[in-house]
Amino acid sequence: MQEKKRDLGQWLCHASRLFRRQMDQSIAAAMGADADEVFSGRNLWVLRYVKEHEGEAVYQRDLEKAFRVRRSTISNMIDLMVQKQYLVRENVEGDKRLKRLALTEKGEAILSEVAHSVGDLEISLRAKFSAEEYTQFLTLLERLCDSLEPPAETLE
Repeated sequence: MQEKKRDLGQWLCHASRLFRRQMDQSIAAAMGADADEVFSGRNLWVLRYVKEHEGEAVYQRDLEKAFRVRRSTISNMIDLMVQKQYLVRENVEGDKRLKRLALTEKGEAILSEVAHSVGDLEISLRAKFSAEEYTQFLTLLERLCDSLEPPAETLE
């Protein structure tokens, strides 16, 4: 019997796709009647970040750094989330170029609707590993991401 080939890129892509699918299904189930409205796990992470930093000024550049994505990627996400009325851009006193991000009532509501079910998914996946395995897994993933990450100046 031939040993199964273990290609890193293929496994990472496959795991990412499966995780995203499960998360999106959890979100759709939690949204119920609103499930026709497109809402992804990435949207949830942005809303959760803004909520966790409530009382602080959150800007687009903060999301770029936190999620390690390019300016254009996060800009498109924010534009769509503003259009769907999950987020608003607020003017900043003293600098007309800066726009602070804040949750809307709709964003707050959807966050509370779906956060629990996605949290349950993460808890069930964590349970498949011992605490040591899970910590090591995250450490290795972080190291992998750090080694693949382009220098910060190329993200702009």
